[in-house]
Amino acid sequence: MMCPRLSGECLRRRCRPGFEALESRELLSHSATTAAHPGATQFPSANVIQQVVQLLYGPNSQTPMNPTPNEIRRQEFVARWSGQYTVGSPRFSDRASTIHAYGVSGGSNQFQKGKFNLTLFPPSDPNATPSPGNPYANVITGVAGLFPQNLLQSGSALVLDLNGASASGSGSTGLPTHLTWTYDSNTSAGAYAAPVGFVQGAGTLDITWIPDARPRAGTMGSGKVIITFQGLINTSALVSPVSKLIS
Repeated sequence: MMCPRLSGECLRRRCRPGFEALESRELLSHSATTAAHPGATQFPSANVIQQVVQLLYGPNSQTPMNPTPNEIRRQEFVARWSGQYTVGSPRFSDRASTIHAYGVSGGSNQFQKGKFNLTLFPPSDPNATPSPGNPYANVITGVAGLFPQNLLQSGSALVLDLNGASASGSGSTGLPTHLTWTYDSNTSAGAYAAPVGFVQGAGTLDITWIPDARPRAGTMGSGKVIITFQGLINTSALVSPVSKLIS
């Protein structure tokens, strides 16, 4: 016999909330999380940092010194972004193209938020012979501008000069994937202005290109790009690129 009050007391009695037992689980630990990503890349790379230390401060460098471990950590620089790129026509006959990359999604261990612009000039003939008039005839050249956007530090600009061998470090797209950079103390500004004695800086740039299936109109190619800078920069620390206050 159907309950005469099915929509009332009987229904409420049948649908009362209750508790169900859950299966037991162990909480994830730090070691378990690390083990889940055994191939994760660590930045900065210890090998890259050691190579840059020898380049900037080794016995064969222009400034042979012995920086302390704390000083090396202070100078460590890592910056990563994702953005867009386009490939256009070359500016000069010895170049194959002009590559522009730009983005705002990323930042650095030295500033919390920022944007980047990057331009590369691959050579038209990777086997060209360098000359006094064109010492970079067979080399990829370029420049990167990194712009911190922290409050009170928005006037900073970190400029890096880029170069690399055209034959090596190129992916399936033919675009360069590994370059080196040097700190351009003449054009950097704000927190990256370089008084005399603070002009050292060098490192590597790794690039991942993700081409569009259909390049943008008017370009020779386009797509997404992921860039990673790492190395050392000997900033003066007169102004902090992270803190709102003077160091």
